[in-house]
Amino acid sequence: MKKLFSVVMIGVLILGVMVSCCSGELKKTKIVYWHWDGNPTSMPIYQELVKRFMKQNPNIEVEFVGLPAESYMQKYNTAIATNSVPDAAGIRDVDLSVLYSQDALEPLNSRFGSWKEKGSISKSVLDGAKILVPNKKLYVLPFFVTVDTAWYNKKLFDQNGITPPKTFDQFIKLCEKYADPKDGKYFFSLRGGAGSLENLWDFIFSYAGTNQVFDSKGNCKINGPLFVKAFDMYASIYWNGWTSRDSITNSFKEMVAEFGTGTSMYVYHNSSSLPEHKKNLGEGNFMNAPQLVGPSGIRVTKAPSFCGPVVFKASKNKDAAWKLVTYLASAEGASYLCEKEGRVPVNDGVYNDAWYKNDPYLQTYKEVLKSANTKNLVHPQWLPQWSEFRSKVQEPDLQAVLLKKKTAKEVLDNWAKLLTQYQKEFLKAMKK
Repeated sequence: MKKLFSVVMIGVLILGVMVSCCSGELKKTKIVYWHWDGNPTSMPIYQELVKRFMKQNPNIEVEFVGLPAESYMQKYNTAIATNSVPDAAGIRDVDLSVLYSQDALEPLNSRFGSWKEKGSISKSVLDGAKILVPNKKLYVLPFFVTVDTAWYNKKLFDQNGITPPKTFDQFIKLCEKYADPKDGKYFFSLRGGAGSLENLWDFIFSYAGTNQVFDSKGNCKINGPLFVKAFDMYASIYWNGWTSRDSITNSFKEMVAEFGTGTSMYVYHNSSSLPEHKKNLGEGNFMNAPQLVGPSGIRVTKAPSFCGPVVFKASKNKDAAWKLVTYLASAEGASYLCEKEGRVPVNDGVYNDAWYKNDPYLQTYKEVLKSANTKNLVHPQWLPQWSEFRSKVQEPDLQAVLLKKKTAKEVLDNWAKLLTQYQKEFLKAMKK
């Protein structure tokens, strides 16, 4: 009788499982992923990636949330303070030290060590991610880098019989020659609002001919005479009316819109704006070129910046979150993302894909990265105050110079003072 009862119970259990499966019920793990730049161009790309991931992993449901690029870090910081973080999120390299300082991130070294594609990720990019935190552990899995470049309107350049400028003198002459305020047409779109630091620093460091922000003792060198001269030259484009009056508040959106409508024909940005140029100007009507070379023959450009996902320490579903993270960084995920969004992949499994081999813009990036006269400028993103310095000090100070409310010398002296203080505090903390 007991045997019969046992057999019946086993049958009931099996039947229950079968009914559950047949009725479509599947126990799912739900994770939340926040994306740092939920713009209209990027959102459909990431949503498609999440859709593909969930198809391959039917037991995981992903709630994907796109945040405004202008305020995503405020959202992250608030979530950390209120213990309401997502399971995983995309970040930029500039965010890493801020999140690390709040002890918010899960170290990924152990999980990464057992990932099958670990050998495909660029070692230099991984090393760059580790150097930004004091303990040199891996907290983010980069899936692409952005490379600074100049973009020019090939159609307008051809019509005017000009080629991309290579030197500062050539650039300034073109800014003056093709400025037509009455018709609202200019050679260059200046970026004076959010995200303006990269353009400004590429410009002034190239002119100064150095990629060193600090000396060996931690003193910031950005207020030297060549930096001041370069800053004045940069600001003179606005002072002289050689760029739009609105450019003082230009963020990415406005700068790219000016370029895309023919208001300007030359901009500084990076590889990530490719989709916008394709949409606005059409393939074949624009191209990228190396940025300007300074008087010393040196071009200084920001070291390729990376973006990638992190797993939050407070997540209750770290395994599922890690699975999504590795899918985004995999050859499959990164290939789709980089092709559609115009990014430069760091997973070498992408390098044999047809789109990568046939991409004309990648040749310029390779030229810049391999050129003997190119020096990479590493922004001090390891400083906990770096993000705040950019938004609350650098951006308003640049606008103050453009409006002639402050001089370039005053601003650079203050930047040197602040960054020296931050760097020495960091070096002191590292010795403890």
